[in-house]
Amino acid sequence: MSAKPGNATADDRRSIEDVWSRTEPKYRRRAIVLLIINVCLFAGLGSVAYWLRTGVVFAPRVEGYAEQLANTFNPTTNNEHTPTGLSLGPISVRQVPMMIPVLGLILAALVSIPILVTMLYRITCALPFVAVVGFIAVMPWLAIALLASCLLVSLSPLRFRSRFASCLLSLLPVVLYFFMASRQESAAVDALADPADRVKLLAPLIVAMIASAVVMGIALIIARIVNYRPGVIAPLLAALFLTPAALFEFQVGRDELHYRLLEREFGPGSEYFVSEQIGDAFEMAVDRAVAEKTNDHASYEAVRAAVELKWLFALDADADLLFTAYQDRAALAADRFLRLFPDSCYAPCALFIQGRALDMRVNLNRFREKHELAFYDDFPNARSRRCWQLIESSFPNSSTAADALLRLATLDVRGGRVDDAIARLESLEKAFGSSDPPADDPVAGTPMDALMQRESAEESLAIVVGQKAPAGRRLSQLLQRNRDPLWGDDPLVSMMQLDPQSTFYAHNLRGILDRYPACQLADNIELAIALAHRSASERIESLERCVAEHSDGDAWCASLYELGLAHQTHRSMPKARESYDRVVNTCGDSVWPEQARARLRQLDRVTADGV
Repeated sequence: MSAKPGNATADDRRSIEDVWSRTEPKYRRRAIVLLIINVCLFAGLGSVAYWLRTGVVFAPRVEGYAEQLANTFNPTTNNEHTPTGLSLGPISVRQVPMMIPVLGLILAALVSIPILVTMLYRITCALPFVAVVGFIAVMPWLAIALLASCLLVSLSPLRFRSRFASCLLSLLPVVLYFFMASRQESAAVDALADPADRVKLLAPLIVAMIASAVVMGIALIIARIVNYRPGVIAPLLAALFLTPAALFEFQVGRDELHYRLLEREFGPGSEYFVSEQIGDAFEMAVDRAVAEKTNDHASYEAVRAAVELKWLFALDADADLLFTAYQDRAALAADRFLRLFPDSCYAPCALFIQGRALDMRVNLNRFREKHELAFYDDFPNARSRRCWQLIESSFPNSSTAADALLRLATLDVRGGRVDDAIARLESLEKAFGSSDPPADDPVAGTPMDALMQRESAEESLAIVVGQKAPAGRRLSQLLQRNRDPLWGDDPLVSMMQLDPQSTFYAHNLRGILDRYPACQLADNIELAIALAHRSASERIESLERCVAEHSDGDAWCASLYELGLAHQTHRSMPKARESYDRVVNTCGDSVWPEQARARLRQLDRVTADGV
């Protein structure tokens, strides 16, 4: 008896090995349409994988795409286009552990779908999926590993009776690649001292392997049930697409990605503001200048001084241009983030990054001393006032507010608003002046809850809140004790308008003494002049003179503390201890005893370690 149309006999079922085994036109058309849909869905998944690393949806549209792709093959380049790089950022799994399942499921889809397509459609159909991993997700090494996996699963000698076993065997190249990627040397990885952080770093790879095996097992079971008809992969791929997308949207948030990209480009870890040794380049420039002066009788020292002066002018001028352009970019990027995510918990952080970038300056003194290109941001720029005011008014409980209040107080004094500055410093003391740091809230639940705890928004900004209140107390004491009955606040304002990193700082301070003779601030100005000395011996000599000549001034305790610090830096520990002891015993009504005690504890630890 012949079989009814549409019903396959046992012999027919045994002959069906994949989707293309069905030769009827309707099955072929359905297979082709579904394959195209799968490729499109997979391309979207690859775009998401790239977006999570760069914030850009479609990699080929990025400027310098070809060069970026080529750099991924450079073994000496510490690039981000690896599974480990995906775990490190811009949204690090250490900072946001919920990224572990998100990244794990995305990697599982990128790994399992090409292998399943090879098994159910044949290897030629899997090539577009491998290309998506290489050129759209921009993970070419993973694409090469996947191509090897697809070849393994397509080879007849390696096909077991159990297709699931064949799929598991085909994962070996991917497992090997994941292992090698996890061993990749990286400064960011080396910085993870906490074993829990290293576990988090590897967790997405482990999740990816487990999820890949599960997905392939489910797909093969469904394929067996429907007798290898087309349409098995599309629902699984859609689920693998939607699940991490939903987790990211509701548990992580798009603002997280946009903020981390902002932080990476303009934050404290920005590559732009990293100190750089340029001594070798300077020495080469001096040698070239000397060689060009063969017919001139100028001495080597004169040529060297001329080159140094030329570099100083160039650094000063070029830095102004670079900083202006960079500051404008930072301001626009932060404003864009705040416009897109006004209610984000990262809003104060974005304002902090913007304000800090506007305050950044090049340190020309470091070039003179060490031929090093360095930066500083502790002399606020008037352009940053708006950022700090927004933090002060809108986010008063954020740790960024401690920094904002201190910078605003400095700007207030420089603008002649001393009363406003004192009021802000009082607010700083009230909000952040507790000597006992608040205890961390215990993490409720299981150890897994502790492992998955999310890092606070401000933690990566490295704001040391405990240092802001003491700095505020020092400034407040300076302001309140030096409002001159004759000259008013003019000496204070003039002194605060001077940048301590300026080459002419000490000269300008002496100008204030000449302009306001016998002003109440004189002892503090003498202290600032002493601290401006580059030579340690000259600094110590000037500080000793300040201590001897201004015993009745409000700067005496500060001078004594700074003298101890200078002795400690100069490795004269007994003299340093003597100065700190005097501060503790005689300066009870000032802000200095607390800091002197901290220094004494530091000396005790050094002594104990030495013993």
